[in-house]
Amino acid sequence: MDNPESVIMNFNPLHRTTGRPAVLRLTAGVASVWMVAALLAACQTPAQSPATATVTEAEPALISASATQAATKPITESITTTNPVTGTTTAGLAAPAPARLGMTQQRADGNRLAAGRGSLPALTLLDIPLDGPPAWVVAAPLDDGALWVVALADGAIQAFMVKDNVATPSSITPASLPPGAPPLLVVEDGQARLVQPAGASPLTAPVLFGADGLAFIDKQGALVIQQGGETTTLDVNALPDARILVDEADRLLLLTDPTPRYDHGVLGDGLEAGAIALVETRPAPRLARTIVIPEPRVVEGIAPIWADLDGDGRREIIVTLSGYETGAQVVAYNEDGTVRATGPAIGQGYRWRHQLAVAPFGPDGETELVDVLTPHIGGVVEFYALEGDTLTVVAQQPGYTSHVINTRNLDMAVAGDFDGDGRVELLLPDQVRGELGAVRHQDGGATVAWTLPVDGQVATNVAAVTLADGGLAAAVGRADGVLRVWQP
Repeated sequence: MDNPESVIMNFNPLHRTTGRPAVLRLTAGVASVWMVAALLAACQTPAQSPATATVTEAEPALISASATQAATKPITESITTTNPVTGTTTAGLAAPAPARLGMTQQRADGNRLAAGRGSLPALTLLDIPLDGPPAWVVAAPLDDGALWVVALADGAIQAFMVKDNVATPSSITPASLPPGAPPLLVVEDGQARLVQPAGASPLTAPVLFGADGLAFIDKQGALVIQQGGETTTLDVNALPDARILVDEADRLLLLTDPTPRYDHGVLGDGLEAGAIALVETRPAPRLARTIVIPEPRVVEGIAPIWADLDGDGRREIIVTLSGYETGAQVVAYNEDGTVRATGPAIGQGYRWRHQLAVAPFGPDGETELVDVLTPHIGGVVEFYALEGDTLTVVAQQPGYTSHVINTRNLDMAVAGDFDGDGRVELLLPDQVRGELGAVRHQDGGATVAWTLPVDGQVATNVAAVTLADGGLAAAVGRADGVLRVWQP
């Protein structure tokens, strides 16, 4: 394959909301049983070059535009990307404000990287009983603690203020979401709310941008954009569960043109993306570019990672391309749609790679990409180094997973300096989802730095939150209806 065109994305905004945390105190149990699971091996085959995509730049397919009052009013903050290890910042590559926004994929650019420094594994864990099996967990810092919000499998919402190892149930609106819908949490001035616009697809989450912008995918696959008191609807034919990415210029990036032509079907349905759409919102919304993936390959996923992989101050778009003959291959595109780098292809169809994060994973803090190779069959954590135009696998650790087959939860791993040693780990479940492992790339290869007990089976995304003092907390929802939190 050749080059699909590309774009860059990022996130600035916050959202003023209502619904003040409340009132009742919950006694939470503490457990400390460590579980160990066997590590499984996997293999791969060499790289292939992707074929040329068709790129079109056109006027928007405008369905409707109306002057309406937006139901919510985001608050803008100026934010820069911070290296969680060195503390250095990169101007212009903004990330969502971790102090107020909670999303399952951690950042609005699709990069599952948490800022701050933690003190794991030496934290006392906190178990919070839930009213049913959980599906999603998000959190945001509040006062000297964190507000944890759980979406149960039936869509019911539970929220807990956790501080000093005590969980207090809190009120939040709405009290439920469509079953399976990933929550978007916003906290401002001690108030919290989940953002779920009327008519939005129940398979994905909305995004906030700019001074007052809100965007979401509707049930017909159109992109709805609300800003400046106006609503614009663009017929982009979005993938039903596509995650919208946002950049510092308030542009939107999402996967489009759902197609059944590659019927692997392990991500919740039989559809994958045949294209990528770039939408500009300034001065008015318009479909600026469509990147068509050449048949028979598809983008197998629900969103790219949009991060600066080569350190040139510009974002690359990182996706997994899949097809019957090649299987899955990680490909990074420049903003103009040319191929920046390609990784190895698995070499056979119906085998997936799950791209997860870009961070200073290298032994000396080098920027690397991490994925999980075949997470459903012996998953292997892979660290990639950029060498010219090649993404080279430089370290591997078998025995881990980042996805449960046939689900839309692609957020079961998160990167960050969770133990505060100045190194970035990838935190994710082992193959049986009975414990979390902190996988690190160090001299000599990948290693499991430490593990955390789950004492059950992970059933949600792996959630992380940066606290007000810069510390890191983490949590998972268990299949037996328990939220397990590790928080200072």
